[in-house]
Amino acid sequence: MMLFLAALLAMTPAELEGFWNSEPDVSDGYGSCYFFWETGEYAFLRSINEGIVYTGEWYSTADELVLNRREAVRLDGSPVDMGMREISMVLTETGGKNGRIFLDGDAFYRLGDDPDLEILSLMPAWGMSPGERDAFSTYD
Repeated sequence: MMLFLAALLAMTPAELEGFWNSEPDVSDGYGSCYFFWETGEYAFLRSINEGIVYTGEWYSTADELVLNRREAVRLDGSPVDMGMREISMVLTETGGKNGRIFLDGDAFYRLGDDPDLEILSLMPAWGMSPGERDAFSTYD
């Protein structure tokens, strides 16, 4: 019975899908931010100054968000050797799809429903192969 209840309390992929930023807007730039896809994939940027986007898979339980980090890339798309890692955080949902969540006590605000659109605003070459990135120019 307890496992069934825990499964019901977990956020669904549709509730978490989107762009979540540590600030309620991006008028001063990007803070720490998460991009969650309904497919169970995620991307995380700790800060623009660090300039590294961590990627992998995610799932949630009743009170935890688990991230399985697989790769990391710089904002220009070049790979960073980070190794795989599992990260568990306390997840408190306070509005889910319409507002705000807390991860280990830090607030994140939903600023967009389409993670593809939002991550392309940050990294225009997102998803391109190395050859495509080399040929790509943001000024074309």
